[in-house]
Amino acid sequence: MDKLQDFSRSTGLYVNPSKCKVFYGAVEEHIKESIKKVTSFVEGSLPFKYLGVPLTSKKLFIHHYMPLVDRIVEHIRTWSAKLLSHAGRLQLISGVTFAVANYWMQCLPLPKKVIHKIDAICRSFLWTGGAVVTSKSPVAWKHVCAPKAQGGLNLLSLEEWNRANLTKLLWNIHNKADSLWIRWIHSYYIKQDQLMTMPVNQSCSWILKTILKQRESIPYIQGWENMKGKAITRTIYKLLREDYPLVDWKTVMYQNMARPRAVFIFWLACHSRLATKDRLLKFGLNVNLQCCFCNQEESINHLFFGCTDMKLVWQKVLQWLQVDHVPMAWSGELRWITRQSKGKGWKAQLLKSAAAETIYALWKYRNDVCFGNKVYNTNIDEDIINTIVYRGWRIAKFRKHIAHLLI
Repeated sequence: MDKLQDFSRSTGLYVNPSKCKVFYGAVEEHIKESIKKVTSFVEGSLPFKYLGVPLTSKKLFIHHYMPLVDRIVEHIRTWSAKLLSHAGRLQLISGVTFAVANYWMQCLPLPKKVIHKIDAICRSFLWTGGAVVTSKSPVAWKHVCAPKAQGGLNLLSLEEWNRANLTKLLWNIHNKADSLWIRWIHSYYIKQDQLMTMPVNQSCSWILKTILKQRESIPYIQGWENMKGKAITRTIYKLLREDYPLVDWKTVMYQNMARPRAVFIFWLACHSRLATKDRLLKFGLNVNLQCCFCNQEESINHLFFGCTDMKLVWQKVLQWLQVDHVPMAWSGELRWITRQSKGKGWKAQLLKSAAAETIYALWKYRNDVCFGNKVYNTNIDEDIINTIVYRGWRIAKFRKHIAHLLI
């Protein structure tokens, strides 16, 4: 208690006995009573929460991680989250939900069941806007988490990020980082053995066993011995992340000035995952395959830009951009947009922004007509152009070019 009083005098922070607890391990009863008399602290029991994370001397079970799952569901069930577009939900998952999970992963390894539960909740929220777990997923979750160059949205894969955090701890132990717990592990567990080859004893704690299991990943990590810096977790994550083939249309996703919601719909169209009538029929739904604007069968190739009405809108947007091009069906048009949008020139940047805004506007217009919603404005090309101007005008180097197009 003398030391606590010295601490209080030097910092101005005073101990409140009613809020403090003391935890014992292999301590005899008479010693406990003596400590209680001196400190007036109540005896605590494990597990307990410290800074929101459960602490215990034994392995945590699934129910100990449920506060983490409940916290994520709480963010999703707020009234404001229900009003978000797909792009807004994606931002909430990336910026809030994963941040909560990452906080826990900095302290504890997450079991696979917990990670799969969180992934299922995030997946359902992205596609349906609710916290009820469903199987609806136009694009597989592992592809959503892939980098943009590989056709994904660059979300963190919790399973691979969890492995990266554990591998970072293994790296710290291997390099004998200046930390009290690492020195304790070396003196108590490793001793004279080699960390990378020592057997895993039954006496090891469950967290250390999980860390040592990451030694299996070392052959896949290049430059293991020479890694330095604070970004080591992200470096390991990139090396451990599952690779997928590069997509041809990756350039249209980078630095696209269009609204996030338009870029998201454009991304779905690039994957051919929009719920056109031909796709709904494949899922067993009884739908009329006829296009809302003509008598042909509705498919993504017909809707963008085989349909005369849809094609006319895109032609007007291209004319405003002063691009001489005759639109083709969607598969061919996407290849053309990809070729033309390469580079950092103003016309390439405006073109891929225009493509995203056009696909979004046409898809929204199609849905309004299909579901009998009132269409108050049919000048879709003017709305698209106004949006491009507004989004592009914020960038100084594009203003003179946009002003020239408006003349």
